[in-house]
Amino acid sequence: MKFISKRIFLVVVMLVSLYVSVISADTLRMAYYAAPQTVDPYKSSASPTASLNEHIYEALVSRTDKKLLATSWHWKDDTTLVFNLRKGVRFHNGDAFSARDVVYSACRMMFRVSGKKNMLTSAMSPVTDVVAVNDNTVEFKTVQPYPILTAKLKSLAILPSGLANLPVGNIKYDNKGNCGITNFPTRAQFESGRAAIGTGPYKLQKFENTGNADLVRNNNYWGSRPNWERVEIRSVKNSGARMAGLLAGDFNVIENPTTEDVTSLKGNDDYSYTSEPSWRSIFLILDVGSDVAPGVLASDGKNPLKDLRVRQAMSLAINRQAIVDHLMGGMATVANQFAPSYQKGADPNMPVLEYDPQKAQRLLTDAGYPDGFQLDLHAPNDRYVNGTRVAQAIAQYFSKIGLKVNLKAEPWSVFRKGRSKRKLGVFMYGWGHPQGPAQMTSYAFATRNKNLNLGASNYSNYHNDAFDAAMSKWAVEIDMAKSHGYAQEAMRIAVRDLPGIPLYYQHSLWAHDSNLTVEGRPDERSWAEMVSKK
Repeated sequence: MKFISKRIFLVVVMLVSLYVSVISADTLRMAYYAAPQTVDPYKSSASPTASLNEHIYEALVSRTDKKLLATSWHWKDDTTLVFNLRKGVRFHNGDAFSARDVVYSACRMMFRVSGKKNMLTSAMSPVTDVVAVNDNTVEFKTVQPYPILTAKLKSLAILPSGLANLPVGNIKYDNKGNCGITNFPTRAQFESGRAAIGTGPYKLQKFENTGNADLVRNNNYWGSRPNWERVEIRSVKNSGARMAGLLAGDFNVIENPTTEDVTSLKGNDDYSYTSEPSWRSIFLILDVGSDVAPGVLASDGKNPLKDLRVRQAMSLAINRQAIVDHLMGGMATVANQFAPSYQKGADPNMPVLEYDPQKAQRLLTDAGYPDGFQLDLHAPNDRYVNGTRVAQAIAQYFSKIGLKVNLKAEPWSVFRKGRSKRKLGVFMYGWGHPQGPAQMTSYAFATRNKNLNLGASNYSNYHNDAFDAAMSKWAVEIDMAKSHGYAQEAMRIAVRDLPGIPLYYQHSLWAHDSNLTVEGRPDERSWAEMVSKK
């Protein structure tokens, strides 16, 4: 009996070992730089959250303009956008996808969850109606031409209307927020998994309040068979800990390794890295419109940032090429405008921004600040690749022209609160838009215009009539050539006026096992379908 028991034990061990090896071979373990906040797709647009949710939910159009749940789309007239929907798609719970689900999802996006706006509520403000023409056709109607609507809808995650237990028949969209629906799933229902149902290549198995998530393959996915049977997503804020986890075999892919870590992997046959020019531009925001800028103190009691000569001096003081070469290890591109120069819609003829500290000092003297002034420089210390080191370098560059800099490197949570409350007079920021350069500049520097969805994040308090006129024309221009022309005109004005200071365009970085191929994405998102076995 002892012999038989021993044999049974050995067989069990062998089977378990085999099971583990099979699971691990078809399991992808990814380490994000920050924790996903929720699996409710309309509560946060932060990259880690959006990366996780992209596994579960799909939009009509991908962020890179690929067809997802829509097979085609066109403007029926200047204010009616028509989508033809993919047939034969089913949600994770087996419900058939139809135009009714698109209308429902638009209603859910407008609905104030716990009294708060969803991330895209303002983006939908020009939309007056969403109509299910039939099961496979849906129309979005706008109050005026809104050419970037297709781009905005890249973030409209499609949810199953069946979860709301609605009566049979069309859902009547209204732009006030609830479409008469009183039983939208709650955030808690999403995070328990009950409502986290989409059409994506992976199903949610578990989501924890730490942001950790486990996913399993959707074997009924309408597209190509998903790459992995199982995906495990963990958040590790510290870059050193992420790299240690990779080297220890805890992870197969990690986000945002430092350039030093990437350099250390060279020559190691077991590991590799992938770099991809991203849409993220790293720049400084300056409060140029307030009489008193928070954290900025000059001897005359004025806000020196209101003087163009001061802003020019600050720009001239920064050696962007040295930052890219020495701090970013060449894995960034020197900026000459506020959005990546290689992104469609940027100005291809924008000149290089000079580095000339002597000229900078002369401009400060001409502006009445020969001895400089004091400023707080805020920067998130856990957000951008080598962000703290870059902020330290900028502080040193400023000090060389006489500015007295108090560097405040803060956790993103602290930084974000200060930014939102407009308590930061000078801060380092990173931003990128799949909608293109114009979208970023219109958000960051336009005078607030809710009707055209401009200026929602104008932390610089910048105002220029010519800039606003160009952005207003861009916002309603359907002709793409003319649209790019207006956007480039606005960009030239912004670079001339410097309500902020362009620094560099960040490249996305991933470190990973050498037996994997990682197709980098310009939007910096990390998801399982960008990773495959060699």
